[in-house]
Amino acid sequence: MVSHQIIWTFYMASGGIKMKNKIFSIFLIFISIVMLATVVSAANITKIGMGRDPAINGNNVTWPDASGSIHVYDLTSLKDTKISSSNASHPAIYGNKLVWHDESSGTSRLTVYDIPSGARSYITQDVDQFSNPAIYGNRIVWSTNDSVYMRDISTSTQTKIGLGYDPDIYDTKVVYASYIEVPEGDDKAIRMYDVNTTKKITVNSNGDPNTPHIWGTKIIWADAYNHEGYIAMYDTSTNKTIDVTQPLGTDPYGNEYGASTGTHIAIENDSIVYHKSADDYEGKPGVYAYNIATGKSTLLLEYPDNIYTTPEVYGNKVVWGDSNSNIYVCDRSKPVA
Repeated sequence: MVSHQIIWTFYMASGGIKMKNKIFSIFLIFISIVMLATVVSAANITKIGMGRDPAINGNNVTWPDASGSIHVYDLTSLKDTKISSSNASHPAIYGNKLVWHDESSGTSRLTVYDIPSGARSYITQDVDQFSNPAIYGNRIVWSTNDSVYMRDISTSTQTKIGLGYDPDIYDTKVVYASYIEVPEGDDKAIRMYDVNTTKKITVNSNGDPNTPHIWGTKIIWADAYNHEGYIAMYDTSTNKTIDVTQPLGTDPYGNEYGASTGTHIAIENDSIVYHKSADDYEGKPGVYAYNIATGKSTLLLEYPDNIYTTPEVYGNKVVWGDSNSNIYVCDRSKPVA
């Protein structure tokens, strides 16, 4: 949208309502250029449906709609396939396998769906209303009653990994939030479990870490110690932790800023995506993509601070749902003015 301040400044500088025709024509050209730039900058963002909490893998985006059905949208063919269900939520996808939390039967279960064949199977053991799945290959992880479980759907083997919640999985590594015992009492931590060795390590035990995600050697989490949280990252190859976004700080004018980016985070390869909820010294609210190699964040789409988004990333594509039930995809491979 064209800034009202820019329009007003230009208008007043040109003599207000007494502008001559030539000046007024220049004014219209100026506004047209600014509006065109705004349109071009959003040209790589496309609305693909209505729903919430999308997930992406390869060319497929999946999300639940208001009726409780699941959609699978092919970014190549632009085809939207609706999978019938009456109470589905929190889908996760890897390759041709789709899994979601399902209350359609009146009890909590996880539905495992094969996209090519349409075959369904169900995980009912150790599942409750808060069991939101993540999937990588043939392994699915979730939590229930403060315990983390993993199921290998190729062998139908189910394992309790440990005490915790909000798990994520990459290859043979599972990360989750947990409580650990310290001299002063229980404290929160991010833990990583190795499927092959069954060993666990503590990745972080400072602050109030939650919602961890993993890709390759990199683990991210939101630390909600201040406000809604900021994002930190640990690299298992270097054993180093960095701040991805700004912890709570004070700008040169004495105003608090930072720590408003932990409401939804995701990682894939060299990209971290997140929602920023506040307009402050660090930037505008909206959907951001952070480049791990450069250490820089890019605002993909600005939102009002009362609109929340749920970005996910795969390759050059970033998808998200917003609190108005819109599902968008941003193709970062396309040029932006």
